[in-house]
Amino acid sequence: MSPTRRLLPAVSLCLGLLVGCVSAPQPRAAAPQAERAVVFVVGGIGGLDPLQLWAPLTLPRAGVPHEIRVFTWTHGKFHFLRDLQDAQHIQAEAERLAEEVRAALDQGRPVYLLGHSAGAGLILATAGRLPPGSLERVVVLSAAVSPDYDLRPALRAARGGVVSFNSTCDCFTLGWGTSQFGTVDRVYGPAAGLEGFRVPEGLDAEGQALYARLVQRPWHWGMLLEGCGGLHHGPTMPLFLARHVAPWLCPPAEVGASPGVR
Repeated sequence: MSPTRRLLPAVSLCLGLLVGCVSAPQPRAAAPQAERAVVFVVGGIGGLDPLQLWAPLTLPRAGVPHEIRVFTWTHGKFHFLRDLQDAQHIQAEAERLAEEVRAALDQGRPVYLLGHSAGAGLILATAGRLPPGSLERVVVLSAAVSPDYDLRPALRAARGGVVSFNSTCDCFTLGWGTSQFGTVDRVYGPAAGLEGFRVPEGLDAEGQALYARLVQRPWHWGMLLEGCGGLHHGPTMPLFLARHVAPWLCPPAEVGASPGVR
């Protein structure tokens, strides 16, 4: 028997386990298109972010009943530095995404924003352009913005708050990389996706109430079992999306409350 044929049973088994793990719970029956929420998915630089591949496949099978809509914003494939450092382009694309969000809202469709790396910076800029309480929730993975990024405009727009996943193991991309080449908001230093966002000092009562709606979820060793080793693309993997991200893409019953994820 050839080596290739000997590997087929193992490959089939691995694929079966992956599909089985991300298929529970089964997706709920879809609401009519005019009533379904929209999750805008925004990947990072270079046009090759795995979030854009895995989110549309994984989230529906993890029980998210909404339309998953990938928003493409980069200059094209492999234009990593140009995507990261072209601040004018990022702001223009944030406004273009805001226009798409407004169109969905005008149709009466609730909206969630999900972004990874530089895409997290783009959706935060987008949220800041929208009216207070217009979004359901903003979820950022490995955010490539500075830890002191002002989240108040995004928190004001998202009635379910901002949920941020970070990892201290992401030191190559969000430590060394952003120190050398800058963050989306053009700060040279470690990004918020490394050790988390910092709450500003001296906030007024409104600012304190807004930052109370920020939920930060740091990486821990148990996430290794869900395919997330703490590196930059770990939170975009299927099992992690299904177990940790999908529960946040539900109606916010209580602002700032955990929907039952670890």
